Amino acid sequence: MKAAWRGQIALVAALLALASGAFAQPNTLADIDAELMRRVLPGASNFAPAESILPIYAGYMGSEPEAELVGYVFFTPDLPPEEIGYSAPIDMLVGMDTEGTVTGLEIVHYTESYKSIRGDFINTEGFPQQFSGMEISDGFRVGRDVDGISRATITAWAVARGIRNAARRVALEHLPDTDYVRSTNADGRALQFLEGKNWDDFKADGLVRELDVEMADGTILHLEVAFMAHDGLGELLVGADDYSRAEREASARVRDGNLVLVGIDGNSSMPFRQERLAVEQNGEFMRLERRRFVYVGSADNGKIADQVRFAGAMVLDDSIDISQPFTVHYDLSDQLAQFGYVASLEYQVPSLPLALAQGTELPPEFSVFDEDDIALTTDTSRIAYLIQTAPPMQTGALLFLLALVSISFATKNSTLRWTTLVFTLVWLGWIDGGFLSVSHITNFVKQGPSMFLTDLPTLIIVVFTVATTLFWGRVFCSSLCPFGALQDFISRFLPRHFQKELPRATHNAAIYIKYGVLGFLLLMAVAWADLSLFQYFEPFGTIFYFSQSVWLWVILLGFLAGSVFISRFYCRYACPLGAALGVVSLISPFRIKRVRQCLYCKVCEHACPTGAIEGPKIDFKECVRCDDCESKLIHKAGVCKHPVEEVRSRIKHPELIAVA
Repeated sequence: MKAAWRGQIALVAALLALASGAFAQPNTLADIDAELMRRVLPGASNFAPAESILPIYAGYMGSEPEAELVGYVFFTPDLPPEEIGYSAPIDMLVGMDTEGTVTGLEIVHYTESYKSIRGDFINTEGFPQQFSGMEISDGFRVGRDVDGISRATITAWAVARGIRNAARRVALEHLPDTDYVRSTNADGRALQFLEGKNWDDFKADGLVRELDVEMADGTILHLEVAFMAHDGLGELLVGADDYSRAEREASARVRDGNLVLVGIDGNSSMPFRQERLAVEQNGEFMRLERRRFVYVGSADNGKIADQVRFAGAMVLDDSIDISQPFTVHYDLSDQLAQFGYVASLEYQVPSLPLALAQGTELPPEFSVFDEDDIALTTDTSRIAYLIQTAPPMQTGALLFLLALVSISFATKNSTLRWTTLVFTLVWLGWIDGGFLSVSHITNFVKQGPSMFLTDLPTLIIVVFTVATTLFWGRVFCSSLCPFGALQDFISRFLPRHFQKELPRATHNAAIYIKYGVLGFLLLMAVAWADLSLFQYFEPFGTIFYFSQSVWLWVILLGFLAGSVFISRFYCRYACPLGAALGVVSLISPFRIKRVRQCLYCKVCEHACPTGAIEGPKIDFKECVRCDDCESKLIHKAGVCKHPVEEVRSRIKHPELIAVA
């Protein structure tokens, strides 16, 4: 008993030490070491708090009184709002010289879920070094101005926007003579002027042009075209959220070009098709490539609100000279993109929006600063946007896999189920990596449902998993979990005499370990949002993302060793995601039927990979819906197909069963 208490005390102490280590991070700029400041602002030899309303430090070269100001150092948590990565804010120390050039970046602290699996993936991929030398007037767009991080797009954008927004805020306060601030002051006055106009005014000024496309049946497709290749102008026209979404998607697809808004309305019997768009200038006819059209939104925000049903944006080829007129065509040919018969409008970017986009001098009346253009938000909550931006191969493969899962589950076909498990293990596990994890639950607790609304494949698998669990139980565990599939293959190909069972009483107690793990992780997500511990309890990322942590591999090997001797060992006793799905499955209405023979026969009980069957009862929260008992032993009509003679030795009272 004393030994058990000592073990529990040691475990608590270890967790507290881990938590304290996680929180032993700099909280403000005052906690940052001077040597780290010199790394981000190499020209400075000493630092002191700047005379500022902002909590920043000034860097000087030399000693007083001859010390020369060379720049500023700031800590992004001190300049809210912070940009949120996949799991939590990313704390960055940034240096900027007096010309508004970023001189260095240090990622001080971040708790992205992938970190424990992929190691320090932000720094090891050379991502931060790209920002040194960037001007604050640059767009800081991932995919255009800087390269992204493989399989970590949300993280990359959070870093880029965090640096840009914080640096611009410091510049507006302390660098009034930089080109960016002068331009921002003038832009602010110009945008204030445009803010006073309505949509009809924009039409009168030529910023918005209309095109009515008449179909063969007399119905009309109504298009409204407007130039918006400037952050402030784009936010004014469609709202900050929708513009940010469109700009981010455009940056991910192409590295050049200007955004042109396309509002879509009318009563056309034929849907709008982006493949029917083309742009022409100086006799050069360019069909719009699919990647050069992005979804903007449902036209609920900005000046376009209530003017059209929804909106997209063309990303003009960089060869289009926006200072000269160009023509927008919409194809009406029977064959898509033949452009035999087109409806067209000529567009000339008005002088004020053109000056904003090109950064050229504005008229003198726009030389006074009114408001800055800093924050861009990233609400990616619209399903239409997800569909427009979904990666075709990844989405198609997932839909194919879900079809396999559904058919194999409905038909109880064993061969099809094993085929599905191969696809799940190879594609969803090692190739795509888009499997669900308990981190999706803990991050949901931290961030809410918006985290599922940034990627269509993730949303699809979440919805499928929740729906099937609510109705039929843990279908995900049987067919969509790559680690579950791996355990099934271990049990299938290893000699059967390896497989053992824990005593029933021990098993019945041990299954609740995973519920304790789930509760612990949820508690940590609520109490300490910055602390990530799930990877120590869930080995998915270790094996499928090839973790660099030796300790995580030791934990993984322990779970795999358990699976050699006890089928689905991890699923039975340790999986917190399975525990969460098990709780949901308690309300599932469609369960496996039990028949009269189940009172006496032990075949299904012995075949169950998770030990969910005990006599005539199934502990449904532990059932992973592998349906071995249905596909092999019980007919879908509810009749036991297993010949009684084969199980007579397992039947306590054979006289109660009539032999067919």
